[in-house]
Amino acid sequence: MKFSTRLENLLEERNLTQRKLATELHIAPSTLNGYLRRGREPDFDTLIRLAEYFEVSTDYLLGVTNIRRPSLPPECYDDKEGELLETYRSLGPQEQTYLIKQAHIYHQQDLDEPHSQEKSWIMRGI
Repeated sequence: MKFSTRLENLLEERNLTQRKLATELHIAPSTLNGYLRRGREPDFDTLIRLAEYFEVSTDYLLGVTNIRRPSLPPECYDDKEGELLETYRSLGPQEQTYLIKQAHIYHQQDLDEPHSQEKSWIMRGI
């Protein structure tokens, strides 16, 4: 995927205008438009700022990988953790938030105990 397409997709995901992003990154709107419409590419400093702003890797922005964020070396986690991490990173920001919320729900419950949800509600006074 081309850099301009990635950048445009990220703008749409965040519901950002070109002008707002240009203002926040302290670059000229015409420069940003050049990245999106005229095939121009940012210098390294701007590329890094874009990656940090959107919380993605520079490799993702450049289309080298479809994984949004850099990963730890595989020996740092087991297969299931790696699968979960890969799934999480392939999601958009809103879906990532939903997945985190769901994980917190599971973390707070004993899923092997049949009435754990009921107990949770009683303890919370619901």
